[in-house]
Amino acid sequence: MLTPVRSLAVTALSAFVLAPLSGCAGLDTRLPSIAAADLKAEKQAQEKLALTEWDAMAERLLRVGRPILLANEGLCPKTRPNIGVFTHESDNYEKRIRDGARRELGVGDDSEIFHIAPHSPADTSGLLRGDIIRDKDGDALDMHDIQKALENNEKLTVDRGEDKLPLRVTPDTACAYRLRLKQSSAVNAYADGRNITVTTGMMGFVENDEELALIIGHELAHNTMGHIRKIIGNLILSGLATRYTRPFESEADYVGLYYSRRAGYRIGGVEDFWRRLAKTEPKNVGKAKTHPTFPDRYLRLAAARAEIKTKEEAGEPLIPNFKTADTGADNPS
Repeated sequence: MLTPVRSLAVTALSAFVLAPLSGCAGLDTRLPSIAAADLKAEKQAQEKLALTEWDAMAERLLRVGRPILLANEGLCPKTRPNIGVFTHESDNYEKRIRDGARRELGVGDDSEIFHIAPHSPADTSGLLRGDIIRDKDGDALDMHDIQKALENNEKLTVDRGEDKLPLRVTPDTACAYRLRLKQSSAVNAYADGRNITVTTGMMGFVENDEELALIIGHELAHNTMGHIRKIIGNLILSGLATRYTRPFESEADYVGLYYSRRAGYRIGGVEDFWRRLAKTEPKNVGKAKTHPTFPDRYLRLAAARAEIKTKEEAGEPLIPNFKTADTGADNPS
């Protein structure tokens, strides 16, 4: 219930907003004029900057993320053929920037190869950016459909300009989760059980490939450990108590660090990511909601790193310490 003072304030504001206006307020200064041609040119210049950055981020996400999907396929419950490409088409871009994507990235209406991972089957087989992979019915395939077609041993062809070539490629086997780049300024990444999505904000925040590998490994762990289903179940059973989601974040940090190291990424000091993030999001230093606090994540990652180092020095396999199914005791192997 509103207090009398608040009620008076709301009534006065409502009267002001709803009163008929005789005219909109105007400026008190004379702004410099700009030519329409200059505005158009600057718009295109800024679109080029944005799309060039998007292009580079997509290349980096594939280059850093694919080795993690490959190195951990033996620990993933779902695997799929992978030739190492990102595809794109004009509809992947928002309408406001679609013309710019056509102009700057050369993207068309059909799904076509956007990026190719170094030393991947797509790379060694001679596939090129702009190639269009089609099925037997002539439909252009995106990277997800390419994987499914290869899984079914379908015969595919490659459109390269006027040429139509048979696709001759022997795919690798990788974890069956798609890497996706999302346009967003938020420093974030998330998993949904099928995909690993990293925002452009996160791509801009990570300082090196090791930090990006840490993030990708974390999201892969969410998928492989079935966290999405478990988190939803806990929220329902607990009446939306967020404290029951935090342990899964800690487990994803732990398992994800193993995934990163198994792919060959350096992990020395990688926990400093959380100290840097604390500078921009200090509210998460001392308060936990759906995720553990940054100090908690920093210390647990440091401990996991030490555990991995001990195993490497002892020549032990880099497998997280899973609990045994029958007793719940820790399994050191």
